[in-house]
Amino acid sequence: MNFPLRVAATLAAVGFLAASSAAAGLSCPAAVLNDKGLGRVPLFSSLPLSRTPFADKWRRAQKKLAKKFPHLLFEKPSNLHITLAFMSVSGWDPAKLPDMERLGLDGPDLSSGPVKMTGTPDLFGPQKQVVAMRLEPVPAEWSKRLRADRQAMTDAGLRPRDRYDDVFTPHVTLATAPKPDQQRAELARFKKWLGAHARTLGGLKIVLDRSVQPAFFVVIGQDADTRFEPLRLYCAGPIK
Repeated sequence: MNFPLRVAATLAAVGFLAASSAAAGLSCPAAVLNDKGLGRVPLFSSLPLSRTPFADKWRRAQKKLAKKFPHLLFEKPSNLHITLAFMSVSGWDPAKLPDMERLGLDGPDLSSGPVKMTGTPDLFGPQKQVVAMRLEPVPAEWSKRLRADRQAMTDAGLRPRDRYDDVFTPHVTLATAPKPDQQRAELARFKKWLGAHARTLGGLKIVLDRSVQPAFFVVIGQDADTRFEPLRLYCAGPIK
């Protein structure tokens, strides 16, 4: 294909994507959608923790951790979150975002005040390659409601079923081993470090109040460059 034709084809593709997302009330960048107007990056709903006291303490620890555990990838303070529902790695329909938001943004009941949970270092992921803080105690009513919402989204075809649907284990990912089989010792050392330095990180406590609002996020980039962008903001919000 010569240059003018290639440019024309690119502009046509971008125009198609813009039209597809416009129909959904969004104006998503072409990098987010495939040629059918469906999402081609992971999408999940979560409670973002980037503005919490824990995130501030985690930010201060970054340089020390990078030197002490050089082979682990540490979560950016801006990416810290509690996952509510994972939608899909790809294929989600932006036109169905209102339905996803209705069911997928169910945070804890804050009518009686903030929800306070304490983290316990644990290993997550299919290869136990992630060190996270498992948060407790989990409000039983929140857990029951969120699991019901996930099932309703699955029944409506908004997301595929996954292995975590039968249980809600709120946790905050802190570090990932890119080659877990080669980094078992480092994972174990970091998990032990978290327990020993809990006071430095504010007692591993997470406080959820009305300043922490659930949202859908898209995953942009990968590995050390990964960032979580709020879908409504990244896709310019509702078109008026």
